[in-house]
Amino acid sequence: MNDTALIVPLVGVALLTTLVYYRGRKKNRWISGWISREAEDALRPVDTEYVNFGGVIGYNFVYKMRKKGDSHDQPFREAKGTFTLLPRHSFFFIPISFLFFTRHDRYYLQLYTDGKLAGEGHIIARSYFSRAARMIIGIDSLQRDDADCNGKRYVLLWKGKGIEESLRRLLFKLEHPELLLHFCCYDENKNFFLYVKPVWQKLGELLKSYLPELKPFFVKGGYTDESGNAEKD
Repeated sequence: MNDTALIVPLVGVALLTTLVYYRGRKKNRWISGWISREAEDALRPVDTEYVNFGGVIGYNFVYKMRKKGDSHDQPFREAKGTFTLLPRHSFFFIPISFLFFTRHDRYYLQLYTDGKLAGEGHIIARSYFSRAARMIIGIDSLQRDDADCNGKRYVLLWKGKGIEESLRRLLFKLEHPELLLHFCCYDENKNFFLYVKPVWQKLGELLKSYLPELKPFFVKGGYTDESGNAEKD
C-alpha cells in the first residue's frame, strides 16, 4: 500500500481531532460561564467557591447564602452542587457519551436550611424514573401519583402532610418544567435537591421561579419572611 494512502487520512483525522478539541473547549468554557452567572443571579450568594474537575468537564461549587452572624435573612444557609458538561472537546469520547452515558449537560443543586420541613417529596420526570428510583431509600413507603405538565409526564412521591399539594404547586409554577429531571425535599437532613438540564437563558428563569415555591414545604412557622422574622403560627 502506498504510504500516501495512509498518511492523508491520518493527517485528516489529526486535524479534525484538533479542531474538535479547540471548538469543544471554547464552547464548554462559555457554557460554564453562563451557568455560573445565571445561578448566582438567581440564588444571590454572599460568597462563592468553584472547583474545576476534568479540565472543561465541569465544576463543583459551594455558595454561602447568608452573611456572617445573620441567621434570619433567608431560609437557606448554604447551596452546594455540580454541573457536568458533555465532552465536546473529545472527538472520540463524545459519541461514547451519547451512546452509553448522557446526551445533555447536567446541573445539580442542593439547598440546606435550618428550618423544619413538613416531610419528604419527589418530582421525577417519567423518562428518568427507573434510574432515580434506585437511589431513593424507602421508596415503597412513599405515596405515589402521576402528573402531566406541558405535555410531559412526571411521577410524584411523597410522605407528610400537605407535601402532595406542594409538589403539584411547584411543578405547575416552575418555569421551563421540561428541563426538570428530579426534585426532592428531605425533612430528615433539611435540604432540597434539584437536577435539571441547563439551557442558556432558561436555567436562571427556572431557578428564580423555583425558590419562592419552596416555602410551602416548610412547616408553619419554620420559614422566614422577607423582613427576616420567623413567620408566626
